[in-house]
Amino acid sequence: MEAIISSLLELLDELYIGSAGKHAWVIDMKPGHGFTKTIEQIDALQASAPTVEGGSTIAAHTEHLRWSIRVALEFFDGKMPSPDWSESWKIHKVNDDEWRKLQQDLLSAYKDLRAAIAERKDWSNEQFRQGTLALIPHAAYHLGAIKQLIIATR
Repeated sequence: MEAIISSLLELLDELYIGSAGKHAWVIDMKPGHGFTKTIEQIDALQASAPTVEGGSTIAAHTEHLRWSIRVALEFFDGKMPSPDWSESWKIHKVNDDEWRKLQQDLLSAYKDLRAAIAERKDWSNEQFRQGTLALIPHAAYHLGAIKQLIIATR
């Protein structure tokens, strides 16, 4: 199980932080940017720009990931939350200060999640295991979406 958890953490690090070694399993090696480095390179105006009227923004995807990590952490704490999914998409526009804070909050949430996964001893609950593994494609989807939004909003 330790090897699986190590691989899980390596993949999540790649998605949220970037490729750190010789391998990249999900993102391109060059430039090797994960979610946090990718969004760090854009400003609040671009983060708030939808490509279509009413469409999601980079800020919205960022808030959604931050929110979903915090919900996952509730499960790690043994709670059974009933999250309101629409709440995770409430942010569309941000100013410079809000954008910096949202980026910091996402990174902080990710670090908390990483620590919770690393410290977890009991992985016997199948639903919990699958939910944790689902964090990988979920992050990959949103990273791909924001990379496309970056291209579209240039």
